Amino acid sequence: MASDLARPATFLQSLVEREREALLGTGRAQRWEPTETLVRRGDRADSAIVLLVGLVKIHTSVQGAEVLLALSGPGDLLGEGTAIVREDIRSATATALEPVEGVVISVPSLHAFLADHPRATLALLDLALSRLRTADARRMEFATSESLARVAGRLVELVERFGATGPDGAIDVALPITQEELASWSASSRESTARALRTLRQLRLIETYRRGLTVLDLDGLRSHSARL
Repeated sequence: MASDLARPATFLQSLVEREREALLGTGRAQRWEPTETLVRRGDRADSAIVLLVGLVKIHTSVQGAEVLLALSGPGDLLGEGTAIVREDIRSATATALEPVEGVVISVPSLHAFLADHPRATLALLDLALSRLRTADARRMEFATSESLARVAGRLVELVERFGATGPDGAIDVALPITQEELASWSASSRESTARALRTLRQLRLIETYRRGLTVLDLDGLRSHSARL
């Protein structure tokens, strides 16, 4: 059976109520439809976005092929690097996978908010360091692990972020990305990803269906993942 979820806190959840209200009050609400771009690689980095509703994929292009870097959802902050390092150019593209709602905050407004709320600055620093640790672990994972372990690791990440536990203990999670995107995210070929999913199904760790999956044994899935 699936074990209890250890859901990581989002940036918005790491703030106290008055900080959340102040942060969201500094920006303007905006909505994006599926496939619409929130920010584009190479554009001027003049704002950050707090996601409130919906899922977003963070991706880039390498030699003409799309590379999926991460998925972001409600409570996440996009473009936090603009608050730490005053960069002028976006390093990746963010695209809505479903209807998305968020608050767009200009860089000057974000800097002013952080100056007035020093505890929020620590939360932002913790977010940045966490993403650096994840990137380091991902590089080691790609260098030392097989496709099965990498695919299982990405599924664990999806479940821990976005899964919902049912009354029978199984965990359902929408799979908002294609198998090709899952392959890109796990640095695997599409064929290797398909084989990994088939193996995980045969082990009775997961069940898959169109645009979603059910995790039957989260501990078992974790034991097959490459996450450190």
